[in-house]
Formats: sequence, structure tokens, C-alpha cells
Amino acid sequence: MVELVRRELGLNVAFISEIEGDRRTFRALVSDVDLPIEIGFNEPYEGTYCEMITSGRLEEVVPDTSRDPLTVDAFHTSYLGIGAYVGVPMMRRSGELFGTLCAFSRKPRPDLSPAQAEVLRATAVLIMRLIEVEEEVDGRLRDLAATVDEALDVNTRIDLLPVIEVATGAVVGQEAVARFGDGVPFRRRLAEARELGRGVELELSVLTQTLAAVEDSTAPVVSTSLSAEALRDPAFQALISAMPPSRLMLRFDVDEKIDDYEELTSLLQPLRLLGARVAVDRVGDGSADLRHILLLSPDVIRIDASLVQGLAEDPSRRVLVESIATLASKIEADAVALGVSSDQDLAWMEELGVTHVVREP
Repeated sequence: MVELVRRELGLNVAFISEIEGDRRTFRALVSDVDLPIEIGFNEPYEGTYCEMITSGRLEEVVPDTSRDPLTVDAFHTSYLGIGAYVGVPMMRRSGELFGTLCAFSRKPRPDLSPAQAEVLRATAVLIMRLIEVEEEVDGRLRDLAATVDEALDVNTRIDLLPVIEVATGAVVGQEAVARFGDGVPFRRRLAEARELGRGVELELSVLTQTLAAVEDSTAPVVSTSLSAEALRDPAFQALISAMPPSRLMLRFDVDEKIDDYEELTSLLQPLRLLGARVAVDRVGDGSADLRHILLLSPDVIRIDASLVQGLAEDPSRRVLVESIATLASKIEADAVALGVSSDQDLAWMEELGVTHVVREP
């Protein structure tokens, strides 16, 4: 955009300077002539054309610097070879001065007028808004990074929920659920980590803590959430070597994007041959993609809590849960109902064909 300004005005140089205290820094710079400065160049602000314009001592348009008493002997006139100059302040939405958008030529330009300053001013407003949006995004990413760092360090708790066989009432496994101190659900925290390119790091951290939490557990199966990307990571293989694969159930969320099902199934195959089980998680939440079920051939279909909770009073929910349980039965998979918190809902499970439930406290 700064280059467009230079070309539109027909000048040799255009730049953005940021003013911080008594210094200015060239944040953007385009030129078709050689200059003794470059992007990032930092110098005292006082006495510069920028300072004289923002203070109101110098007009925003100087068609001939040799005819203006403020510029004729100014240091930058000779240092940068300025023959004509136009510059405007760049103001934040708060009214605070950010810096300046300026352009100049080596030779005088008698045709320069306030109209060119208005072009520059309109462009400065647009550029300033883009800078502020970028700053807001950078600030949000810094906040996310701090949150993810905290989650990776000390702010994660692993809760182990019982997995109950409906027919016998026996506890046949444990489901590992990551809880964060600020109450943010794991899926949202994972999305934040992925935005920073740290999703796998968070997943493997949670898996490490899960394995530590179940180290003394006698539950035959431990269920943990995983993405296809994490499964590809060599660190995953090192982590699960501490647990017999036959005790492991790997859950893949229905919303999880899987680019290559063939690659994923080949990665899962050795684990499945050793007894590990594969589950498709949260089926029936309203955004489920049945391709996971079709292409992963899961051992377990896990029915989303949004369908399960309250089904004792809702015939429509019961129909949907029964249809998913029937699908599971047809492909010889277990049907697990998530988030069962009431005895009334639990009482319906066997009749609907659900084989297991995860009880919430």
C-alpha cells in the first residue's frame, strides 16, 4: 500500500514512521532511489520533518524545500536529498499519535498541493486501521499463548470418569477428561492451541498426564481423546509404550478433520492388532460427520451427551439414541452414552440398545 502511495503521488520515496517517545522508527519504506536508511532505522524524533509536521510548525505539503525557511537548512533535507515533501500524522482510534505517513522526491515539485495531502490522509486512516487490527490479533495470540502455556504447565487436571457396562452395572473402564482451571472445555482449549500451532503439544501433554493418573489404576480400558495429527507424532509412540495397547481406547471427535483416512487407518492398524480400540466421539451432536464411522470402522460409537441427557422425558431423543445404538450393533461396535447424570436416563439405556455409559459425578 505504501508503494501505491508513492506511485500515485509520483514521488521517489514513501514511508511510515512510528513515533515512540523521543525516537522514530521506519516501519515501512519504498524507494526508487538509493537511501542511507532502511526499514527498522531508528533515530531521534526531534527536528525531523515528521516532528515539524505533527507539531504544526511545518505545512503538510512542501513543494520546494529550498524555499521553506524550516527545511532549507534542515539536516534531513541534505541527508536524504529531499526536494519536495508531503506528510500527514497517523492517529489511533483513541486519538493517540502513532506516527506519520510521508513521501518525498529528490527534486522540487511545484505541482504538489493540499489535494495530495488529502490522498495521503485517507490512506493513512486505512493503514492505521489495518495496523490496529494486526495489533489486536497479535495481542490475542499472546494471550492465547499464555493460556496454553499455563495449561501445559500447571493448570490441567485429569478426571477419571467410570465407564459402566449397562447389562451388569460393572465398571469396565475409565474415561480421561482434561479439566482446566478456568473452566474452558478441552475442545475449545485445543482449538486455541491449534491456532498457535501447538495443538499436538497440548494433546501429548494431556496424554502424559493421563498415563500418570492411571498408573495405579486397575481399570481394563482407559479412554483418551486424540487427533490424527497427534497420532502421527513420534512422541505418541514413545508415550504409549508405557501402557499395554489392549488397555487403550483412542477417541476421535466427529468434528476432527481427517485429510487422509488411509494413512490414519494404517497408523492405527498395529495398535488395533495389539488390542487397542478406536472410538468415534460425540456422534449425534448435530454436526456429526458419519464418514468417520464409515471409514474408520470403529470399535466404539460414543453418543453425544446433548442427546443423552433428558431422554427419559423426551421421546425424540430416545429415538435418535436408539438409532445410533442400532447402527453400532450392525457394525459390531459398542454404543456408549456420554454424560449420563440421572438414574432416570440410565434406566432407559438397555432398552435403547446402549451397551455402556459414562457416568458424570
